[in-house]
Amino acid sequence: MRYAIVDTETTGLDPDRAAILEICVVVLEGGRRVDRFWSRIRPTEEELAMAEPKALEVNGYAARPEAWDDAPTFGEVAEKIAAVLDGSVAVGHNVQFDLAMIRASFRRHGFAGRVPYRAVDTITLAFEHLFPLGLRSSSMDKIRRFLGWSAWGAHTAAQDVEDTLALFQLLYRAGWWTRARIRLARWAGWRVAV
Repeated sequence: MRYAIVDTETTGLDPDRAAILEICVVVLEGGRRVDRFWSRIRPTEEELAMAEPKALEVNGYAARPEAWDDAPTFGEVAEKIAAVLDGSVAVGHNVQFDLAMIRASFRRHGFAGRVPYRAVDTITLAFEHLFPLGLRSSSMDKIRRFLGWSAWGAHTAAQDVEDTLALFQLLYRAGWWTRARIRLARWAGWRVAV
């Protein structure tokens, strides 16, 4: 099975108006990491004019817009994004949002790339396996805290995709033994290892 773990950072929540500012995709085949694509994406002036200020603050663009000065445009990376997603089951934390953003960006830039229709959402996995252990919110920030993971680099596509990958690997085929390990680690105050 080929999985593409994907995360995007965007200028807003509406795929028809927002642009992708950063994307990271890690590809697993047979349980092994075989590819990784990461890029910041330089927004156009029009995209910035429609941006939500809170979104730009959360993903770091507001604090350091110069970090995007040398970034490629979406059109320059669209083919690579399509290639790493090709033939994969998409995995993400609220994965349908990321796929909708990619699909809308392909459409806006006149690119005929396809987005996977098969997907695994780690929010569903968290609900199934972590809510019975006491988790009360499915946000990645709350999951990191619940599992004792660092929040360093949160809300960057590169770090969020790594944490989503770790969560996927921890929970995808989780059974009673995984839940017992999580319970023990939380009781002892340990970081939950994947």
